[in-house]
Formats: sequence, structure tokens, C-alpha cells
Amino acid sequence: MSIMDVGRQLKAEGLAHAKRMVETTLEGWDLLSWNELLADDVVLSLKLEALDINRIGDLRGASGDIEVTGKSQAREVMKSIYGDLRKDLSITTEVVSGYDVILLGNLAVHKTNEDTDSLPVGIYMVFNSQAKIQKLTIAAVDLQRLTDAIRAAAQAGVVGNF
Repeated sequence: MSIMDVGRQLKAEGLAHAKRMVETTLEGWDLLSWNELLADDVVLSLKLEALDINRIGDLRGASGDIEVTGKSQAREVMKSIYGDLRKDLSITTEVVSGYDVILLGNLAVHKTNEDTDSLPVGIYMVFNSQAKIQKLTIAAVDLQRLTDAIRAAAQAGVVGNF
């Protein structure tokens, strides 16, 4: 076995371990507090400017783009919006690669008592080696641009190198 083969095997094993750790955290998400989930130096970004936030319950306080650093600030922001996210966000796709997680879903936006829109939302998380969220971004997603980027990557045959 060559040194390159050993390196590839070690990297693959490391990524597989990270993926198992992240998946375990995601499975137990509801049982963990924000203190347990967030790293001390977490960076939380909300990029919801494209959404009409005035109609999304507690997310009203999160209008526009917000970025906070540190567990305390991130915990306060997440505590203020998580109830609405938990109630109104439906996750449709989960992609886990090593320490990186992408969740795609639809956020139900209640316009009136009977009228509801569904808006695409993406959540990107990077976990550290202690299974804590290092980076968390919640953003409105332009599905056409996302589809175009995936199509271009697939057509170009873009593959990560070991």
C-alpha cells in the first residue's frame, strides 16, 4: 500500500467518523439544548432579507441579514426564532458530508388566517470535532440558482480530490 493510499484511507475514515458523529447529533437534536449544540465561538448568520419577515411570527425580529458571534448571542437569537422554525419549517433534504450539513426545506409563511405561502430555506452547519455547531447559516434560497449550480457541477464532473 502506497503512502498516498494510506493517506486516502485515513482521510476517508476521518470523514466517515465525522459523518457518524454529526448524524448522531442530528438524530438527538430535540434532546439537546442550545448550550449543548453551539460551540463557544459559533458564528450564526440569518440571511432572510428576501422573505417578508413581518408575517412570520417571532421571526419578525430577524428581518434582514443578521450575523452574531459567540454562544451567548447565537443562543439568544435561536431561542427567539426557533419556535417558529420548529413549527413552520419542513425539512425535505439532508446532506451530510464529514462535518458539513446542508438542510433544505420549506418555511410556511402565514399571510392571513387562511392564506399560507411556502418559501424555500436552506440551513448550512459546520460542526467541530466535539460535535458542536461552529457555523450556522439560515437563508432564503433561490431554487433556480441552486439548481443551476448543481447542474453545472454535475455537468463539469466536479469531484472532491483526496
